[in-house]
Parts: sequence; C-alpha cells; structure tokens
Amino acid sequence: MRTIEGENELLLTCAEAPDGVSILRCETRDDDVRLPDEIGGAPVVSLGGYALSERAPNLTGRGTFRVRVTCGGPEPVHDANAIRSVTLPARLQTVGGHTFYNCRRLETLVLTGSVRDFGGDTLMNCHALHHIRLRADPAQPTCLRKILGEHMGELDVVFDHHGIQARLLFPAYSEVLEPVTPAHIFQRRIHGAGYGYRECFEAGVFQPHQYDRALAGLLARHDFIDAARIAVRRLAAPFGLSDIARSACLDCLRAYGGGLARACAAEGESAALSFLLSLGVLSAQDVAAACDTAREKGQTAALSVLLAAAGQDAPKGRAKSFDL
Repeated sequence: MRTIEGENELLLTCAEAPDGVSILRCETRDDDVRLPDEIGGAPVVSLGGYALSERAPNLTGRGTFRVRVTCGGPEPVHDANAIRSVTLPARLQTVGGHTFYNCRRLETLVLTGSVRDFGGDTLMNCHALHHIRLRADPAQPTCLRKILGEHMGELDVVFDHHGIQARLLFPAYSEVLEPVTPAHIFQRRIHGAGYGYRECFEAGVFQPHQYDRALAGLLARHDFIDAARIAVRRLAAPFGLSDIARSACLDCLRAYGGGLARACAAEGESAALSFLLSLGVLSAQDVAAACDTAREKGQTAALSVLLAAAGQDAPKGRAKSFDL
C-alpha cells in the first residue's frame, strides 16, 4: 500500500485511468475531506460511483491499488455520516453516480470548473447540503446545472475565479405526483420558485439576465425574505448585473430589507448587516427593529453595527466576523 502525507486520514482504493488516476472508494471518518489532487505524480481525474457513500461499491474484478493518505492519525473506519465538507481534486473531470449517497450531514461541496460529468443520484439523501463553492469562471460552462438538478433543497453558490465572483442563492422547490381524473393517472406538480431559478443556464453557462428576471416571480409569490436574500447577494457580487436588475434589487431591499436585517441580527451576521446598511436601503424603523432583535438574541457584534448606523453608542463586547 502506498502512503502519502495529506490533510486527512483517508484510505483510497484507486485504479489507473487513461489520463490519470480514478478514486473508486474513499474511506474516512473526517468531517472536512480534502481529496488529493495527485497520486504518484498523476492527476486524479475521476471519482467513482458510491466512492464516499454509506454503501461500498462493488469493485470485484477491477484492477485496483490502495493508497493511504495520512496526517499522522490512525487508519480510518468509514463513516459517511461524519462527512460535512468535501473538496474535490483540482483536475477532476468526472463524478460518478451515487458518489455521496447517504452522506446525510454533508453541508459543503468545493470543486473546480474542470468537472464536466456529474452522475445521476450523486447527492441522494444529502439533505443537509447547502453550500457550493465553484472555483470557476461564471461566464464559462460548468457542471452547476447538473448539481442543481440533483438537489431540490436551497443552495448557496459562490463562483470564485481570479477575483471574478458571483454569489447566488437557488431557492428550494418540491415535486409531487397528484392524481387527476380518470383514476390511475398522475400529473407532476412543482411547488416553489427554485425550479425556475435552476433553468437559468444555456449550454451549461450561467445566464445572469435570466436569473435576475426570476426575482419578480419571487415577489409575486410573496417570498419576500428569499427575494431580499437573493438581491443582497447580487449586489455584493454583481457579476453580469445590469443597471435595470440593480435597480430592481435595491427596490426589493427598500421594501423588504427590514425583514432581512432582523434575520441577520438574530443570527449575529454583522458583516451582512454592515453591507446591507451601506446600501442605504433601510429605514430608521428597520434599523430600530433589528436592534431590538439583536438585543433579544444577545448578538453584541450585530447590535454594535446597528447602533453605530443609528448614531448611538455601541455596547462593549467582543466582535465577531461573519460572511454574507
């Protein structure tokens, strides 16, 4: 068995591929998993089906070799429920089907634009997944549309590529089969705005103008908090944001930013509050209500930010930093 140093305790079952190495199975009990970019000098180009899942893949008859990645700890016994974050190899091209099956606590997935093939049911039962960090140019084709098609829950997506950022929120949606007349005939019904937001792609390329047009639909549905959360993200990282869309985002926050400010105050998200306040969209009543929420929840750092905006003395306390 080969042994290489890394940031995790991983037991890998691998196979040679035409253009690199394929990881067919990864056994670990770490919460933050960072898969190696290379093995033996060859890039890791594919991740096999069921590779990190609760269920082990059938590798009978495959020509495989084992690799131990270690940072000095004991050899791991696999626990899919321990995994909360996964960073995929930098030159990975393919993610097999059911790769993260039953990784029920997986919250964050980090990958690059090199991933083109994202298999079916890859995220089955990954209901805790909420964050996608995509190190790719948002103006180029990516696998994001495929990821969104695999997950109906809310996803907070960040594109990060040489300083070009886009921060996007894709709301949740659900699909149900409803019986219609005559009997034994069912019609698929889609509930929630998230499905429409997932259609903002052409040939795998994110289309900011289509995404921004969907804001009106959220407001028509009275999904005001989600609309405000989307608007503030677009203004914070305005990739492809037109002047018309920018005005629509500001109008949304003038109308419904108070609810978002209270939510941020309750969670102690002082950085988000600072940015929201910098936009000049909150009324004095909005700020006062958010102050009351911060006091009630004991969020000293958030209260300090709000009181400073209101021209009042901030309470003494230890400040915290939060990402938007």
